[in-house]
Amino acid sequence: MALFRRFFGAEGAVHDNQLQAEAVDAVQGLDIDAAVAAHQQWKQHLLAHLAGHPEAGLDVEQICRDDRCDLGRWIHGQARARLGTFPGFTALLSHHRMFHHVACNVLALERAGKRGDARRMVADQFEAYSDRVTEDLRLLQQVVNQPRSEPGRSN
Repeated sequence: MALFRRFFGAEGAVHDNQLQAEAVDAVQGLDIDAAVAAHQQWKQHLLAHLAGHPEAGLDVEQICRDDRCDLGRWIHGQARARLGTFPGFTALLSHHRMFHHVACNVLALERAGKRGDARRMVADQFEAYSDRVTEDLRLLQQVVNQPRSEPGRSN
């Protein structure tokens, strides 16, 4: 039950199976492991860019918008439609938005010639939001993979 409360925020949720089914439906088409791996790779791309390797392939428009990456399109599309009111989802939305906001600021610092500040921002703020996005996705994955409870019993 604690797992469901963390994500759904439902005190004494009597419809855990319904809520879980909603989460399962929402994650159709999203590979959570791939989304986690992709977000963890962003740090390497940013650091490569800051080291002077433009082949890192950073698209500034995609970086500065939280609805352009695969995860962002899912968050702003079917996930928001199905999970938009739940605290676990709103945390993911917020952390993902800040992840992109900080990445955009890293690039702005780099353009301003402040590579040291940009690297520090990657190590501090960017890493923290990356970790939060990963934690949020792992929580969702646990909710989806939790064995269903028997009717009349809570998880």
